Amino acid sequence: MELAEVLPATGTDEAALLRLAGALEHASEHPVARALARAAEERHGPLPPVSGFTSTSGLGVRGTVEGRRVAAGRPRLLTEEGMPLPEELERELAAAEARGRTVVAVGRDGAVRGLLTLADTLRETSAEAVRDLRALGLTPVLLTGDNPAVAAEVARAVGIERVVAGVLPEGKVAEVERLRAEGRTVAMVGDGVNDAAALATADLGLAMGTGTDAAIEAGDLTLVRGDLRAAADAIRLSRRTLATIKGNLCWAFGYNVAALPPAAAGLLNPMIAGAAMAFSSVFVVTNSLRLKSFT
Repeated sequence: MELAEVLPATGTDEAALLRLAGALEHASEHPVARALARAAEERHGPLPPVSGFTSTSGLGVRGTVEGRRVAAGRPRLLTEEGMPLPEELERELAAAEARGRTVVAVGRDGAVRGLLTLADTLRETSAEAVRDLRALGLTPVLLTGDNPAVAAEVARAVGIERVVAGVLPEGKVAEVERLRAEGRTVAMVGDGVNDAAALATADLGLAMGTGTDAAIEAGDLTLVRGDLRAAADAIRLSRRTLATIKGNLCWAFGYNVAALPPAAAGLLNPMIAGAAMAFSSVFVVTNSLRLKSFT
């Protein structure tokens, strides 16, 4: 994600707004927070420290910066804290969301001081990754806390038809549970704190190695590359591995089933039996080593 616009309220300095919000977000691992902190550092240099930092999953963050109480997150978070958006910012919010932007509201000293809008920059490989998942017989679903306009635009760009947008972490868990209740096997790919619960709930949790520690801890597998194509690679390798295991078991049991009756009847030369057993082990090891050729 990248910072697109800084929209200060009347009487608020644009630089001060971004600097305070960036300092607060610097303490968070969320992708939105990282984008804001990075933009603030690039434009205004080193950021001041934060004290009393707290995070509300799916909504936003709070803390004290330079002696001032600052909150940043969904407009809903600020409204719940008694800081409703003024009319001018309500219009800006509606316009930004209509353009498919993610919007962060910033409050300071008990009042909303402005909005920060962010644009999603798609990875060049994302559409290819979705095609890879479809080729594996999987149905991709975009499950996000972003507003529906942003989610719809991203889904259109990468070729995903099913979108569930504007959900909090518990909403992501509910969607995973609903799909499982339909008899589906669900793999969840995520990288943020808000994804951790859904990663733990899914049949298979795939955490991006470039994501947060909470997501990595909750996932079953960690994809070291920050590339969604790695998810398809992991599933493809897992299927190949399972097929190899089944083949090994088939041949190992086959050798024993074929050799046991003659051996019990005394019709099998011990040398031949020993050679057959050794060949069985060699076959299993050799067949397994074929996985090294996986690319």
